[in-house]
Amino acid sequence: MLRRLDSLWLACLLTCLIAGTAHGQTATDTQRESLVVQARQGALQSAIEGLQTLYHQTRDERVREDLLTLLVRADRYEDALAACPWCQPADYSDAELMHLGGAARNAGDYEQALSLFQALTRRDPSNVEGWLGQALVHTDMGSYTLADITLQQHDQVAGVTAAGLEARGYLAARTADAMQELQVRQALVEQSPDNIGELRALYRLAVGLGASPAARRIMETNPDVFTQNDRLWLTYYEAVTDIRLGIHTEQPERVRSGLMALNAVLQSEEASQELITIAEYDKVVALAELRRFSEAEALATRLERQHGQLPGYVTRARAHALNGLGRPGESIALYEGLIRQNPERGTDPDDPLYEGLFYSYADARRYREADELLTEWLADEPEQRWDFTGTTRIDNPNYQKILSLNILLDAWRGRAGKASERLATYQSQAPADPFLWLLKGDVERGRGWPRQAEEAYTQAEQLLAPYHRDAARHGVLLSRLQRGQWRGTTAEIARELDKARPSTTRDNLEREWREQRAAQLSSSLTRSDGDSSGSQASRDWQYEVLLEGPRNDKGSRPFVQRIGHHGEFNGDSLYAAYTLAGYEWNLYPATLTLSAGQGAQLNDDFLAMAELRYDASDHLSATLGLELNTTSTPLRALRDGVNADRYRGELAYRRDERGSGAMGFMATDFDDGNLRQSLYGYWNQTLYHLDRWQIEGEIRASGSRNDEVEASYFNPRRDTSLGGILSVHYALPLKYRHSFIQTVSLGSGRYWQQDYDSENTWSLGYRHRWDLAPALSIEYGIARERAIYDGVPEYDNIVSASLVWRFL
Repeated sequence: MLRRLDSLWLACLLTCLIAGTAHGQTATDTQRESLVVQARQGALQSAIEGLQTLYHQTRDERVREDLLTLLVRADRYEDALAACPWCQPADYSDAELMHLGGAARNAGDYEQALSLFQALTRRDPSNVEGWLGQALVHTDMGSYTLADITLQQHDQVAGVTAAGLEARGYLAARTADAMQELQVRQALVEQSPDNIGELRALYRLAVGLGASPAARRIMETNPDVFTQNDRLWLTYYEAVTDIRLGIHTEQPERVRSGLMALNAVLQSEEASQELITIAEYDKVVALAELRRFSEAEALATRLERQHGQLPGYVTRARAHALNGLGRPGESIALYEGLIRQNPERGTDPDDPLYEGLFYSYADARRYREADELLTEWLADEPEQRWDFTGTTRIDNPNYQKILSLNILLDAWRGRAGKASERLATYQSQAPADPFLWLLKGDVERGRGWPRQAEEAYTQAEQLLAPYHRDAARHGVLLSRLQRGQWRGTTAEIARELDKARPSTTRDNLEREWREQRAAQLSSSLTRSDGDSSGSQASRDWQYEVLLEGPRNDKGSRPFVQRIGHHGEFNGDSLYAAYTLAGYEWNLYPATLTLSAGQGAQLNDDFLAMAELRYDASDHLSATLGLELNTTSTPLRALRDGVNADRYRGELAYRRDERGSGAMGFMATDFDDGNLRQSLYGYWNQTLYHLDRWQIEGEIRASGSRNDEVEASYFNPRRDTSLGGILSVHYALPLKYRHSFIQTVSLGSGRYWQQDYDSENTWSLGYRHRWDLAPALSIEYGIARERAIYDGVPEYDNIVSASLVWRFL
């Protein structure tokens, strides 16, 4: 009976405890649910505070679960993770683990997030959210293989879901697997055609992949999803694709098409400011690629003023434009800045910035820096590199490029012979390399061998693919211009300039043709103050002005000339002037020049001149000349009523850019019965040339024989002179194609005259020359010399000046 009562007592007590517990849970749940409703109505913050207080009072798991849900909803991830510092993963429900894993991931604590999601799948291997969370965290951490394995596990558990596809899209985006991402986005759109976010994402991905037709189909199929601004952005992306492909494939027509599309975007009133800015950036690139350098630089300057520092790719295009405008100093600063920011771009196989920097150094004539750059670059480039598959060794294009640039640099620095030797060595190893033949043409044309250069360019053209033959054709035409073969060449040049792609060689061809056709004014003035007998008169000065008209398509041109001589003799002022008009006929390989005119003052007779020059080769030329009533008649002879005709011939030899000379004869027939017969010869040799310094030597010999007649002009019975002169030049670059050249010369010789003792002669001179672009050159100088006339030494001070002005 007692035992039965005890059992009844225990049952009643348990019933009371259960009833009391149920009453407590109902009160907590009521308060919890009220706070949740409060959060749904917008009072999120106060609801969170209420739940925090309730949880601290009750430690109720359901309160904690709702609290974590609201904290995550409020983006208070750290607070969610700290809501229960004593809790272990086993204490949390599945929902709490999912919320806390997401909070840890959003807070950047990937290790904690991974452990929480792993706890979820260990508890329940079929938990979809656990596998999905792990995949996302692995992707965040860069553990792409583990992310892929986890996604495979997710697909086994849940099949193909929208969430799984989005996770795969995220993984593909992080690994730059654009094709995989495209497949995922397509699948998401197929599952949810009304998902505007995924539709836009697919559109952006298609645009990014350059699949403009696909992007346009998406836009046309869903016109309500996209705005006019979206359509302008698509036009922009299509334009940029054209520009980039045009640059990469060397198709300027695609670049022009892209530029036209950019202009259409920029002219639209509905284009956003962001779109306008980025389109103008790409317009700079297109203009520079099309060699519209002035427009590119003007736009880049405006954009820099408006937006500050330009993006790197725009700065690269601007540097190219500045160098093309003849402003290499500014382009050097830009190239150097880009390389400092990203040193790897200097040796980029597709577009090495070192190459642009090298040409800028060369154009600025900073040859030592160019040489140091090539040395540094070569040290970073192996002779061979792996191909894109990483399985085959191929020739390194940068290594080959550096070798070619070294050859050009040697030629530009004044070591053309060394450049030719090095090139010959490379050609012996690769005789069928068309680019070495192109380089050979450039070097030989620079050395003054246009015929040999044309042969090299022709060989290159035969070896090059049809699409890459422009440079070789332009080289051939430049070589023909250089040697004077204008007939037929100018028509080819006009066609080439009309159809050729924009390039450096096309620009060079256009520039050379323009400069060689240009009309030109040249003048010179010489003043001396000697006291003894000269070829004209003592204390004499002379000037010459020559105006040459523009060349026609056959290379011929008219000209007019004015020559004047003035001197003093026995207190009398002597003056003679000549005005001539003439024409230079280009009869390649011969040139015939005829002119006629009238004298004034002491010589007021008719005069005529004829000259025939024949260029037999790159090395040998011959000249014959006839001057009736020559302008070289001494003033003293004219004062005495004596005129003269001159006949001359010369054979010239030009070995290379360092050595040239000639031998010639002259016969001057005076009216007084005197026939002056002269022979002469000279040789010019460059002894040293490197960068700004150049040392030249000249040796000259001459002799004459005159009839024994009474004459007031200088008329030695026989005389011979032998001398040499050493000249040191220093060229100071001012800017592109602008130079200031100083020259110091020192000469010495010996003079023999019949009936007189031989005497030493000498000269000392100093000159300045200003090359102010191709349009203007000014030169002036002063000299002191010792000459011998009839055994009497004469110390003469000579001042000279000259000017050449092209009408470009």
